[in-house]
Amino acid sequence: MRRAEGAPAGLIGAGEARPVWSQVRRTTEVAVPAETARALADRIGAARPRLESRFGAPLGACEPPQFLRYGPGDYFVAHQDGNTALLPDRSRLRRVSLVLFVSGPEDYAGGGLVLHEAFPGAGRLPLRPAAGTLVAFRAETTHEVAPVTKGRRLTVAAWMRAAEPTASPGP
Repeated sequence: MRRAEGAPAGLIGAGEARPVWSQVRRTTEVAVPAETARALADRIGAARPRLESRFGAPLGACEPPQFLRYGPGDYFVAHQDGNTALLPDRSRLRRVSLVLFVSGPEDYAGGGLVLHEAFPGAGRLPLRPAAGTLVAFRAETTHEVAPVTKGRRLTVAAWMRAAEPTASPGP
C-alpha cells in the first residue's frame, strides 16, 4: 500500500461514478491485487457472527473494501457512512463501518479517526490504534479523519450492509 499506484478516493454518489471533492475528502485509494481484496473481504465475512452479536442486528454482505493511503495534508471531513435518511443513495443500506489500521501511530502524525458521540456523553473520541486493529462502529455514527501532518496513514475501510430480507413461506 505504501508504493502501490492509486487515484484520489471519491465519494459515494449517483451511479458508479464516484465524484472526487477534495474539500470533503483528500486521500488516495490504492490498487491492490484482486486476491488481496477478496481475502480481506472473506476475513470480514467470517467475522459477521461476532459483528451481528455486537451490534444486535443481522448483517448482509460486505461491500468491497477500500485500501486508503493518507499522506501529509490528507483528511476526510466529519460525515456518516450510511443507515440514515439523510443519505438518499445506496449507502442507506450500510449498517456497520469497519476501519482496519494497516499502519500504526508510529508511522504518521495527526490522522486520527475521530468518532463523534459514538455513545452517549462520549463527545469526540480520537483514535490512533496499533497496526492490525479493526475498529467497527454503526454506519450512522458521525466520524472524520483528522489531517495527517507527517508520514503515511494506511487503512482499509469496508461496510457491512443490511441483511437481505428472507422470503416468507407461502400459505
